Amino acid sequence: MFGCFSDGFMGGGGWPGMLGMLLLLVLAGWLIYGLVNSRRQNHGDRRDSLEILKRRLASGEISLEEFENLKKVL
Repeated sequence: MFGCFSDGFMGGGGWPGMLGMLLLLVLAGWLIYGLVNSRRQNHGDRRDSLEILKRRLASGEISLEEFENLKKVL
């Protein structure tokens, strides 16, 4: 009844329609992965900066007051 490229899938796609749907799903997954991954990297930068501040406080380069002010900025 339905040929390979007839109106049998979602109102007229056949295999090209299925491949298009798969492409959209892959694209959506890639975008979600990119958003999640970029948020992780931003948190990593903050942790690295905080570690640098802690080391500077421990070595005496900055005072406790400066440490607290800089920590608020981060």
